[in-house]
Amino acid sequence: MRIIVLEEMPHKGKTTTLWIVRDLLLSAGGTSTAFKIFGTPPIPYKNDFEDVIINYKSLKIGLYSSGDYSNGLASAIRSFATLGCDVLICPLSLNSPKVNANKEINKHNNIRQPKTVEINKSLQSTVNTTDANTILSLI
Repeated sequence: MRIIVLEEMPHKGKTTTLWIVRDLLLSAGGTSTAFKIFGTPPIPYKNDFEDVIINYKSLKIGLYSSGDYSNGLASAIRSFATLGCDVLICPLSLNSPKVNANKEINKHNNIRQPKTVEINKSLQSTVNTTDANTILSLI
């Protein structure tokens, strides 16, 4: 399994960007097979989620948007590997070492993609979409 890791400090748009990646995968013919939103009430583009997308470039792609908790992310990486995903796309918050998550990430071929940070709120949507397209180009 390859892992594409979107890295940045908390609250910089990583989850929103992964929602956009999911939307782009689905609009390009991918099929969701395991969609789950974490938290209630669900607020798309804000709540964390997980999913498995098939039929995009003949790959099985895992998406997991909760990168703040090292043990949770490490467990998710193992789960997506067990599911036979070819690619996992996930975030990693850089506010602490995330030792267990990094150990799991480093067991796989991985690409660490920095999240673009935009402080101008009117430009954040554009920047997140650009970052999402960059992630798609890495698949």
